[in-house]
Amino acid sequence: MTTADQAPGAGAGTEPAAEPSTAPAGPGAERPAAESAAAEPAALTQRLAAESTVTVVEPAPAALPVAAGGGAKAPVAAARQPAHRGAESTPYNDILHRVLKPPVRWWLNHVVMRITLDGVERVPRGEPLIFAGNHSSWLDGPLVVIESPRTVRCLTKVEMYKGIVGWLLRLVGQIPIDRGKADRVALHTALDELARGNAIGVFPEGTRGSGEMAAVQHGIAYLAVHGRCRVLPVACLGTGDALPKGARWPRRSARVRVVFGEPFAVEIPANPRSRKALAAVAEDIRVRLADHLTTARATTTD
Repeated sequence: MTTADQAPGAGAGTEPAAEPSTAPAGPGAERPAAESAAAEPAALTQRLAAESTVTVVEPAPAALPVAAGGGAKAPVAAARQPAHRGAESTPYNDILHRVLKPPVRWWLNHVVMRITLDGVERVPRGEPLIFAGNHSSWLDGPLVVIESPRTVRCLTKVEMYKGIVGWLLRLVGQIPIDRGKADRVALHTALDELARGNAIGVFPEGTRGSGEMAAVQHGIAYLAVHGRCRVLPVACLGTGDALPKGARWPRRSARVRVVFGEPFAVEIPANPRSRKALAAVAEDIRVRLADHLTTARATTTD
């Protein structure tokens, strides 16, 4: 925070002290100084004291940041400081999602597969949000994108960006991420999306597996903390049976459920760049996602 400039004319904070002068000044100045001092010692002493008084000018108070409920304006530089060191990615135009998702969703859910949705009403609109799902099948990512009532851009491994599949992923705005390193471009692109009030999708287990949420990567904690957003758990049930590894087409005989949970906020640590603090946040997220997965399975109906 910078301080405001001093008041005009304040200089170093004082005006220069007036120096005693021997020039005539005021009534009785025509008499010699010695005679005046002898005749009016008290009056001369009082006048000289008044003329040599130092005037102190207090500096202007420093500008204070805006507090909750009002207050002084914060400095312009502080107000313009970005929330993160973003990648300054180009905003994604989601017109394809808004126009094509409803018919594609109906065709997928009723013709290609048998998919039921639960908890769609829990998905908040108009706020940055992280969709976090379990990962046991290749279907999980497309289902989160298609079944969500709002546009979701998922972090997708770079290995998928080949041929027509890669072209399609870019067309629908998915974000490539290199899982073999700390991909800052991907993370900051996701943070840019959150800063715009949009939603991203993450599968924090890191790769396809049992989908039991036994462990999660710390990247989701980084995004939740630095993106200052809530996390919405998503349970994809039955996708491993509908499209097991090696299968090229989903089985319509397998029942699939997509269950959206209640969004929750994470605790922002005092040092958001501490690996230990982010690990604690990641573990808290893992426990909440595992609880949602257990609840979704317990409420499964035939």
